[in-house]
Amino acid sequence: MAAFSNSAWKIIPQFCSISIPQTIKFYTESLHFTLGGTHPDDENSIPIFCSVAIGKKADANIYFFKTKLPSSTNERGSEDTERVFHHSSAMIALGTTELDEYYDILTKEGTVKITRPIEDQPWGYRQFTVEDPDGNKLTFFKFLEGGNPGTE
Repeated sequence: MAAFSNSAWKIIPQFCSISIPQTIKFYTESLHFTLGGTHPDDENSIPIFCSVAIGKKADANIYFFKTKLPSSTNERGSEDTERVFHHSSAMIALGTTELDEYYDILTKEGTVKITRPIEDQPWGYRQFTVEDPDGNKLTFFKFLEGGNPGTE
């Protein structure tokens, strides 16, 4: 096997956001993620990009890009595909005990829309799904067998 195929160490999903400030507020305040950065990064500009993360060394990292809602046509009378917003989803693995602890915190605070409550799945995961204000979905999970990395 070629060396490059063993060198991958991270994947970063890219999500659309209608409002980067709203995205930052939701992910940092409601989901307790850490803000990695914004662009532009000066205080006088409205950001068009942000990075949020959770976990050691930002193991679970998501990039958000400001995207406009789709318009019906552009000046040429055709669909403007560069402006089309689409929902995204990702899965984030948590530790053995941390998954249930995180779920309990989110349900107690009541500021997050949980679209699928926590439950064991026949494919061997215990998981729950949340939805952000733009309709993007995150599923947090742990393996039911074989152990999970975490703080234990």
